[in-house]
Amino acid sequence: MNICIDMRPALSRPTGVGNYLQNLVAALAQIDAENQYHLFSSSWKERYPVLFYGSNFKVHDHRWPVRILNYAWNHLSFPKIEYFLKTSLDVAHSPTPLVMPTRNARTVTTVYDLYFYKHPGATVREMQADYPDLLKKHCMRSDAIIAISDYTKSQIVELLGVPSSRIYTIRLGIDPFYFTRAQSAETSEVLKRLNISGPYLLFVGTREPRKNISVLVEAYRNVNEQVFLVLAGHSGWGSGESDFPKGVIVTDYLSKNDLRALYQKAAAVVFPSLEEGFGLPLVEAMASEVPVIASRIPASQEVCNDSCIYFDPENAEELTERIRSVLGDQRLREMMIAKGKERVKKYSWQDTARKTLDLYMSL
Repeated sequence: MNICIDMRPALSRPTGVGNYLQNLVAALAQIDAENQYHLFSSSWKERYPVLFYGSNFKVHDHRWPVRILNYAWNHLSFPKIEYFLKTSLDVAHSPTPLVMPTRNARTVTTVYDLYFYKHPGATVREMQADYPDLLKKHCMRSDAIIAISDYTKSQIVELLGVPSSRIYTIRLGIDPFYFTRAQSAETSEVLKRLNISGPYLLFVGTREPRKNISVLVEAYRNVNEQVFLVLAGHSGWGSGESDFPKGVIVTDYLSKNDLRALYQKAAAVVFPSLEEGFGLPLVEAMASEVPVIASRIPASQEVCNDSCIYFDPENAEELTERIRSVLGDQRLREMMIAKGKERVKKYSWQDTARKTLDLYMSL
């Protein structure tokens, strides 16, 4: 089979979707030496990194501006992906909910959550007016949809009316890198560089409204403990960061090495999101043997089960109490860490890749 995967979100400091792509392709390369993979990338400014996945993987790197190509693909279904690849395809996989236009290939899309369907004003500017209509249209056109959780699958069925028979739950995995311990010198360097001089709570993610940073900061103000709050990640849409209190340390985008060091030394990881489809920081924290305090939303509960403690994401007082409990109760911390170590064994990028490959082969 000839399989194309759109790798563009893996360019330029990849976060959620980019990390998904990088790990999925690396795992596919480990388990599949038979099918031919065409990795598509296009940007006016950025070039796809030179990586060798195997002799059956070929990178197609083009110089088309992202916005122009996105508009042409999403609204006009043109040009077809075969125009760039100069070969026929059996499967075309878009890592977004919007179908990659193709001549005859079967199409696969990945849907993470429907937050932007419910809040189209939070999407990129060129799609704010018509994203909900586009999303529904493209989901109906896709031959198969990968949902990264059962919650996301249920939302696609309920809100978009897509038949459940065309939606496949394939959960994300955990990079084994997070199971290995960072060297003490590496950790010390990261903490010194970020001016972290004592115990700290850690948030990892893009700072945007749905991440619920305002409730986290309000809860932190009331903790009354000698502890820092580290917000790790870059600033996103509508982040509103003008009045953080003393003790809040804000970083920009961090490397995987820096994140591992921060996870492993954190007093706790706090995941306050209002809505998610999965939540990679949850599994990264569990793999790093850190207690997790998460908002009581369906995705967090599906990912963590009973391995973390939950709070109402709209109740800062409840979050404050949860933080105090974790900071002050060593037995609770040890129990959470032990449960997290067991729970995270359920997640593997190789399992994600195997299920994705099975889906490709079934189309």
